[in-house]
Amino acid sequence: MDASKKTFDEKPLDLEVQSFTPSTQEEYQAQTHSKRWPRLSFLEWTSIEPVSPEEQKQPWYLIPLLWCSVNVNVLTFSTGMLAAFFDLSLPASLYTILGFTLVCALVPAYFTTLGMRLGLRQLVHSRYAFGYVGTSALGLLSAATQLVYGIENCIIGGQTLRAVSPHESMSSVVGIVIIALASFAVCFFGIRVMHFVEGILWFPTLICFILLTALAGSGPDGLHIPQDGAATTCSGVLAYGCIVAGFNLSWATIASDVSLYTTRTTSVKKMFVWVYISFVLTIAPFFMLGAAFGIAAPHVPKWYDASQESSPGPLFNVILAGRSGNFGKFVTVLLALSAIGNIIPGIYSFGIAVQTSFPILCRLPRFVMSFVALAIILPCSIVGRDKFYDTLTDFSSILAYWCGMFSGITLADVCVLRRFNLNTYDVSIWKNCSRLPPGIAGIASFLIPIALIVPCMDQTWYTGPLAEHSGDLGFEVGIVFSFTLYLILRPLEKRIWH
Repeated sequence: MDASKKTFDEKPLDLEVQSFTPSTQEEYQAQTHSKRWPRLSFLEWTSIEPVSPEEQKQPWYLIPLLWCSVNVNVLTFSTGMLAAFFDLSLPASLYTILGFTLVCALVPAYFTTLGMRLGLRQLVHSRYAFGYVGTSALGLLSAATQLVYGIENCIIGGQTLRAVSPHESMSSVVGIVIIALASFAVCFFGIRVMHFVEGILWFPTLICFILLTALAGSGPDGLHIPQDGAATTCSGVLAYGCIVAGFNLSWATIASDVSLYTTRTTSVKKMFVWVYISFVLTIAPFFMLGAAFGIAAPHVPKWYDASQESSPGPLFNVILAGRSGNFGKFVTVLLALSAIGNIIPGIYSFGIAVQTSFPILCRLPRFVMSFVALAIILPCSIVGRDKFYDTLTDFSSILAYWCGMFSGITLADVCVLRRFNLNTYDVSIWKNCSRLPPGIAGIASFLIPIALIVPCMDQTWYTGPLAEHSGDLGFEVGIVFSFTLYLILRPLEKRIWH
């Protein structure tokens, strides 16, 4: 034991954790496999404890397919339509989407590989950078993020279902309830059912978007580049880029959660490449499609009234039902149901976030937290159903700020300080507050950049003094400054604390 400690102390980085070895297996099993509840095999009875290699049996290809369903849906399309709100030309929108997606998708793709290699959920993994207490605060941010995503999806799904009904006779409340209950049903049964549903949900949705594009056509009465379109500005590109970045990086806060049960021997490179491809090929094209419709719709007389509604549901119905009748309405219904694919991982990870923030709730199995998520999402969706685009614009931009700082700190810890060496993690101390890092460096690296982000923000409700001249640089400043600051503060923290 002394010799092993000596070897560890001689490492140049003086990392505070050791690898998870077979000698700790018995302790690990005792900590994570309590049997307080009678078990039913079709339910997921775990909370936030690590997953052992013996439990990791799912094939790797389920993960890229899951991310396909998460991103191939009506919310991705709707977020892309926000390009029209920033006075961007279509070419500028497409280049902005592609550029920010190619860079930002690298982060959730890499974080996805950490789940299968460590068996740790994303927020539990964050304890090794932000500490036990700091991660509890992050858990509240993550839980709020997943709830707002769920609310936005329920609203857009419900309003799209309402648009299909004859003369919009069905209340959007009924549609919201349908979307929320369907999502809850999948999350209730846990990650295995979630992987099965998400593995196939993207395919019919993809066909629906292809039909939407084909029936919309091109030219003055279809998709086209308006001749009197807005002139592109730097501030517009940065503001829209912030939304694209926020959409990508929001998944970095839960990426490890979905790959926990993937076979640990899976090639890391293969997983990373395929997940990255999944993100790029599902986010960028559907953002671009949304941007194309959002920019063209106000200039097409038949689409104009529908484009002024608070969600794209009426626009879907005008194009699809107007061209193909009842079959088009059926396609519109499928597009509405695609929102479920985006809600499912959010509700699942909401429970993890809450239990990380309030460890006493770990006594409850994870599926109990799905009831809590449903109880919050359903009434909030009903109350806010008429303010979809306003809420989506503000929410998507703010996401980029905190998710960017979270990603910057985590990348600094894993990639630079630990040099990609996951053997430096001692999984057995995942809930030991005294042995985990204190988290002062992580918390400080998260809070201090806010002082620079605020002057660089450009939102509908606030524009900082620097943003007035440069546009929204809050995301870029946040991720770079938090990354750099953590590299400085973490070594100092280890010297003082240890």
